Amino acid sequence: MSDALELTLSVRLAEGLPDGELAELRWHLGLGEQPEHLVLVTAFPEVEEDDDGGLIAENRPRPLLDSTGDLAALPGDGWTLTAHRTVHPAEFEPLGRLLVALAERTGITGPVVIGQLRSPDSTLAEPLLVRGGTVRWPA
Repeated sequence: MSDALELTLSVRLAEGLPDGELAELRWHLGLGEQPEHLVLVTAFPEVEEDDDGGLIAENRPRPLLDSTGDLAALPGDGWTLTAHRTVHPAEFEPLGRLLVALAERTGITGPVVIGQLRSPDSTLAEPLLVRGGTVRWPA
């Protein structure tokens, strides 16, 4: 049994998103180049050991969604973002920051169902909820 989960995102974003945010979303989806300045998720910390056994922390930006998604304009009414990928629990923290940013851009106050998660062992998907700036990942 694998720890990986199938993640499906389907979220409607409010209109009026700044160009920098749209460019970053396209990059995360594999639809464009990495913007010079990231605004939605700015920290991608990775720690590795140097030759002397010390630890080095570096910021290594990387797209958080696969190229199996889309960002489409809704005429006069915002955007739809869809994505589908496999996610491992080790990725919950950086991916969660992006999902919180997406939920904040829906225009919804309160909890936001941003997508769903499914275990490879199950035929049932569970809603993926963002509440109070936190993603409710499975236990």
